[in-house]
Amino acid sequence: MSQIRARSDAAPTLPTRGPVTRRRPPVPVSEPATTDGSPDAADRDRASDDHRDHDPLLRPIGRLAAARPLRRWWPEPAPRDEILDVTRRLFVALALISLPLSLLGPVVTVRGLPLLGALVGGVTLGLSWALGYRRGRALVRMDLVDALALAAIGVASPDPEVILPLVFAALWFRSLYGSGRRVVLRIALYSAAMASIIVLWPMTHREAWPLSLAPLAAILPTMIITGVVGHRLAEAIQQRERATMLDAVHIWLGAELLRTTDATEIRALGWEAIGRICGCVPGLRVMKVRDLGAVLEVEGRSVGLDRLPGSLSPHVLGNLRDGVGAPGTRGHRELDEAAGERCAWVGFAAPTVPHRVGTAWLVFGAPDGVPADAARALDGLSNQIALGYRNSVVHQDLTRQAAHDGLTGLANRTTFTAVLAAALAAEPVEPVAVLFVDLDDFKDVNDVFGHRHGDELLREVATRLDEATRPDDVCARIGGDEFAVVLPGADVTTARAVADRVVSAIARPARVNGQVVQLGISVGIATAAAGVDIEELVHRADVAMYGAKADRTSSVQVFDGARDEGNVARLELERELALAAHAGQLEVHYQPVVTPDGERCTAVEALVRWRHPERGLQYPDTFIPVAERTGAIGSIGTYVLWQACADAARWRALDPSRTLAVHVNVSALQLDDDAFIDEVIRCLRVFSWPPEKLVLEFTETVMISSPAAIERLFAISGHGVTIAIDDFGTGYSSLTTLRALPVQIVKIDKSFVLGATVNREDRAVTEAIITMAHQMGVSTIAEGVETHDHRRLLHELGADGLQGYLFLEPASAGEFGSWLESGPAGR
Repeated sequence: MSQIRARSDAAPTLPTRGPVTRRRPPVPVSEPATTDGSPDAADRDRASDDHRDHDPLLRPIGRLAAARPLRRWWPEPAPRDEILDVTRRLFVALALISLPLSLLGPVVTVRGLPLLGALVGGVTLGLSWALGYRRGRALVRMDLVDALALAAIGVASPDPEVILPLVFAALWFRSLYGSGRRVVLRIALYSAAMASIIVLWPMTHREAWPLSLAPLAAILPTMIITGVVGHRLAEAIQQRERATMLDAVHIWLGAELLRTTDATEIRALGWEAIGRICGCVPGLRVMKVRDLGAVLEVEGRSVGLDRLPGSLSPHVLGNLRDGVGAPGTRGHRELDEAAGERCAWVGFAAPTVPHRVGTAWLVFGAPDGVPADAARALDGLSNQIALGYRNSVVHQDLTRQAAHDGLTGLANRTTFTAVLAAALAAEPVEPVAVLFVDLDDFKDVNDVFGHRHGDELLREVATRLDEATRPDDVCARIGGDEFAVVLPGADVTTARAVADRVVSAIARPARVNGQVVQLGISVGIATAAAGVDIEELVHRADVAMYGAKADRTSSVQVFDGARDEGNVARLELERELALAAHAGQLEVHYQPVVTPDGERCTAVEALVRWRHPERGLQYPDTFIPVAERTGAIGSIGTYVLWQACADAARWRALDPSRTLAVHVNVSALQLDDDAFIDEVIRCLRVFSWPPEKLVLEFTETVMISSPAAIERLFAISGHGVTIAIDDFGTGYSSLTTLRALPVQIVKIDKSFVLGATVNREDRAVTEAIITMAHQMGVSTIAEGVETHDHRRLLHELGADGLQGYLFLEPASAGEFGSWLESGPAGR
């Protein structure tokens, strides 16, 4: 027989969040559940005891039984169903009232042994009824005792008819306990008692039987009806009250599960709820086993069992797979031994709990069979617990996602800030250091290999970073290719040693898409000092990191206020620029694109300006490189796109016959963003702007930077948006290379235009660009037109559009609108 030792207690399914705080005491392990374990149930039991103890008929019996010799025979009260208990108390009271009245005849008229037999029978019958009521159930031996006591009273009584009220009183009372088969057995025993009276009474009193036997025979159907009606009454009351109690358990458990996501506490609540359900059904017991295939594993908790089996045979479970609502099967020796009596057993598979091996089964049984509503309640409870476990898993996943970076698994910025704050606030005060880590030229990896392989490399970097730091250090990914580390208890020397290990670990060659890549890394170190808050400490580490990036002689730099003054100013500029778009400090200026004859405006280019609150109007060459390096170009580019389309739509509303093409510059970082194309489409839809009237300008290097960039260009062009090459001639591409790109417009760099009137080579280049572009069906726009000589020459060379200070310097939206009304537009 394949067996396995029972575990002392099943391990919790999920990691806990800390010590479990319980509102109620847990259900005892491997002990019979006599109550449901709740304060309400305990109060109810005490109330039931109070009712019985103050019952004038039961109080003397209880005091007598409380005497030391009889105490062990007087059981603790069983849990009571309120309505059924009132009914039973009424019936036992009526039975006890009828008992002394029925004994008056023998006491007055007989002497000797008959009198003794009547008294003994009466006392025995009274104690049996009281004991059965207090116990909450009637055993078979108690029915046998009742029959013998009834026979003794009937034989001793001078009038044997006196036994009939006692028989019916006993039937009414006892029918409120036990099963239907017990009712039949009880009627048979009482009938046998009456038959014995008929036989023994003439022998005891030495006279003929005084009654006719026919009426006595007619009593049998009445006894059957009495027993059946009493039994059905008890069943109906029990089912009603049990349903109410079972519903209360489910409601209680549901409320408790709403307040916790801890797996250990959920498990404890589940067993407590099982104990409460067992308290609703007398004699119900439950154990949990796990089917591992060849063996059964008995979990170390149960309810209502005298002892928990050390092991179970696998075939036991196979005989129990009857499902919820099955009547149950008997003859399971191992289970009966654990229960301490013969029971009918049922089992069903519990819902799967995450991270547990094998199928869990609940096995439950009761001497009188498991009621269907109790089985359904246990099944529903099992589903509630399984749902609680799943909610626990989801909660832990969400908690982890909120605290960790989704790509690398390291702590995120929020957790980094919280850990650093806790370290700075720790008592006693200990040194704290921060490392700020940045990967050099990581953008090249994304451009060459794609973002998927770039993400793989970031995960490898995160692993190396975690391995290079100390166990108590907290590594975090701040964003992009930037990482940070909190070093509790670290001074400058310790922090420098950790930083050197980080540099050595990350600088090791890594394999990306089958090719070897070696990353550069820059690390800045800052240590906590008096008066330095979290923001300032991180800022200093960031400043030191930029110092290390600028100083190619060392990859690690410790913050030095005097040395890093320039870095502080640069970082302050970056911080202000990151907030510029949201602070309303960005402005979009416009410069027209006109026909070669200078008579009509056909398009307008949007050019961003930054109106700094202290330094005034800033031009793109002072902040766009910074924005591209820090990633702020994304928010700036989005702002310019939407503002330009909004202004153009307003000009169109003033003159519906005039729809200018809007040129917007796009950086490489914007093109790398997966959401950029969706942003463009949404902007066109919001302003109902024709896609062909939106011209996105890219530099040559952006267009040919990577296959992914070319793919996105085709995707944008596929939506009808016009693509233009800006500053053509300054990069490495040629017109023949551009044949493979979705380009409709080439903008000739102003350096060629400015020299075309005085330099033969510049004129030749300009003319060649215009001629070859036209041969490929591509339009040309010449930038930097500042004089009438420039305009006449470009008109002569065949340029399709002109742009420059000759027509209008970049102007605000209001100024450009006025120029449209008074200038050459539309003529």
